Amino acid sequence: MSTRTGKRTGYRDIAAALLARIETGEYAPGSALPSEATLASELSVTRTTLRRALAQLEDEHIIQTLRGRGRFVQGPGGTEAATHKHAQIVEALRRRISAGSLAVGAPLPSESDICREFEVSRDTARHAFSVLQREGLVIGNGHVRTVAAPADFGDDGDRSSAWLVHGERPLYENYWATVTMAEVQTPDGTRFEHHKVRLPPAAIVAMVDGQDRVFMMWRHRFVSDTWGWELPGGVVDDGEEPAATVAREAVEETGYQITGSLDHVVTYQPMNGTVDSPHHVFVARGVERVGEPSERNEGHRAAWIPLDQINSLIQRGLISSSGTLIAVLHLVAAGTTSSGLA
Repeated sequence: MSTRTGKRTGYRDIAAALLARIETGEYAPGSALPSEATLASELSVTRTTLRRALAQLEDEHIIQTLRGRGRFVQGPGGTEAATHKHAQIVEALRRRISAGSLAVGAPLPSESDICREFEVSRDTARHAFSVLQREGLVIGNGHVRTVAAPADFGDDGDRSSAWLVHGERPLYENYWATVTMAEVQTPDGTRFEHHKVRLPPAAIVAMVDGQDRVFMMWRHRFVSDTWGWELPGGVVDDGEEPAATVAREAVEETGYQITGSLDHVVTYQPMNGTVDSPHHVFVARGVERVGEPSERNEGHRAAWIPLDQINSLIQRGLISSSGTLIAVLHLVAAGTTSSGLA
């Protein structure tokens, strides 16, 4: 059977197409597959080709046939539960690479070795190898596959693509903002003028309690005319360390004093194509209530918000400040906290 493009479709292609539907959840674990007639029509193949594809999936314990009922995706009670053979192979080889039993440059087991060890077809072994290759863990072809060296994403020292600044003149300047016009040259030799804006550095702190909640304030930002949940923070004063800034701002804006650990997470530039304004993000674990906030203009509402609600708030557009987003997403990714309210 041929496709409309003229490329011949084999049973392995059909098996791969069905496996993709299973992996994406179109055919859920425990569910019945469509009838042979339906699948053959959908996939534009003969029943003979389809049956060979289904037989392969059954050999790999991805589906099973129940006499008188049809074919079903292996579910929690199946031989392989919801995990397919190729995923087991991938995980096993990942562990060997991570543990060092398969070192950088070492050859991987051959397709034949994998087939014997895991009792799978060559197609399943090749599928597992292709996953590892996409992840950058393996290089090579069907004859020789070896463990790849870890990718180096560090600074390579090459500055050939840097934009050159030939001059800069001031347009506006005060304590809060400095605007200049720079004459720049791009790597292709083009020269033009480009605005630059410098703002004072800022520091933000996520205060976390022992119940995995973060203290946030409901604020209005008149520049964008938006409302949202934000973390305490502010401008770093001249001569002040960013850690001292967040300790001061915490007391002024929230009435809480940081008594436990204070960890620097990252310093980032929120819009470094035009604006130079370093933002320092901290996480504090362990705070003590010492009084009422002295700063009354930061918002009328505050709350300890559970971390498991953060993603929902972001999706609903209720957290949009860049510093707050970086801090709370870091907390969500990191998982649990260590200590909390004093």
